[in-house]
Amino acid sequence: MLWTGDRLTYYIYGESHSDYIGVSVEGLPIHEIDIDRLSAFMDRRRAKNEVYSTKRIEPDVIEFVSGIETSTLTGDRFEARIKNTNVKSSDYNDLEGKPRPSHADYASYLRYGRTDYRGGHEFSGRMTAPLCIVGGIAKQILEDRGVKVLAYVHSIGEVEDISYKDSTVTSLDIENMLSRGDWAMTRQEDMLSLISLVASEGDSVGGTVEVIVEGLAGGYGGAMTDGLEGKISSLLYSIPAVKGVEFGAGFDISRMRGSEANDELHFVDGEVVSYTNHAGGINGGISNGMPITARVAFRPTPSISRQQRTVDLIERVDTTISIKGRHDACIVPRTLPIVESAVAIAILDSMEEDKICK
Repeated sequence: MLWTGDRLTYYIYGESHSDYIGVSVEGLPIHEIDIDRLSAFMDRRRAKNEVYSTKRIEPDVIEFVSGIETSTLTGDRFEARIKNTNVKSSDYNDLEGKPRPSHADYASYLRYGRTDYRGGHEFSGRMTAPLCIVGGIAKQILEDRGVKVLAYVHSIGEVEDISYKDSTVTSLDIENMLSRGDWAMTRQEDMLSLISLVASEGDSVGGTVEVIVEGLAGGYGGAMTDGLEGKISSLLYSIPAVKGVEFGAGFDISRMRGSEANDELHFVDGEVVSYTNHAGGINGGISNGMPITARVAFRPTPSISRQQRTVDLIERVDTTISIKGRHDACIVPRTLPIVESAVAIAILDSMEEDKICK
C-alpha cells in the first residue's frame, strides 16, 4: 500500500494476520522524536477492554528497523514495524468462499481471485497502526512548527455532540478533552449507551469525527489536482470504513446563499482573518490562514454476529453467515489518532514541498 505525496512517500506492508505489519517512509526531515509521546499516541488507537472495541488486544510495540539513531530521524529512509501477537485465524474457518457483506471480500475476489478472508488481509483496520507511526511522527514535527492537528468524535449513530459548525471548538478544548481520557466533548456517556445497546443486539454503529488544524499559515497547497483538500481527502479515504469527507460547512454550504456562505475579511492586529470559516480554512486548494476544519464519516463495522445473506463462491449458491470472532461494535472512538495521522501527513507533505519550491 503505497502513498506518494509531493515530498513524502510511505509504504505500508503486512496483513491483519501476518507476523508483522510495518511501514517504510522516505522524505521525513531530520528531527528528534519523543518516543514516549509516540507510544502514547499509538495507545489511543489500541483496542482496550471497552464496550465499543474488539477483544483482540495488541500491545502495538514499535520496533525501529532503520532511519533512527538515539531517537533522532537521520533524514534517510525510515522503517518501523509492529509484531502481531494476538492472531486467531480459526475464527474465520467457516468463511472460506463466503464474502462478508460490505467488507472488501467480494471486491478483492474480483480483483485478485482470493477467497481467504482471515482478518481482512490488507483491507483490515489493523493496517492503520503503521499509518499512526508515520502520523504520530508528523504530528510531533508539526507541533514543533506551531501547527496542531486534533480530532474528536462528533456523533455516534443519531447521538450528536457539539461541532465546529455551530460552536467555537479550539485545539485547547480538544486537548482538555483528551487529558480527561475522553474522546467526545459532552455526550460521551450517551454515545456509550447507544453502542452498548447496539452491541447487545449483535449489531454495529458508525459515526463522524471532526478534525481541526490550528497554526498553519496561509499559502500551502495549490490549484486543482495540487489542492490541499484533495491531498487531505486522499489520505482520509485510505482509512478503512471512511465513506465521506467534508471541509468547513461541507454539504450544508449547498443550501446557503452566496451572501451567507462567503467568508468576509477584515484586519485583526494587522493580520487578515475572516469573520466566518465556512470554507474550512482552504480556498482554491490553498490554506488561507484560518483553522482547517473537516468532518469524516465512518460506516458501521460490517463484521456483525447477526445472520446476513451472502453467496458461496465455491459451491455457487446463496447462503447465510453469522460472523464470529472479535470485532468493534463501533470503531469511531479509536479512529481519532488515525484521522489526525492522515491530516498531519498531508499538512507536513505540503510544508516540506513548500520549502523546496521556495
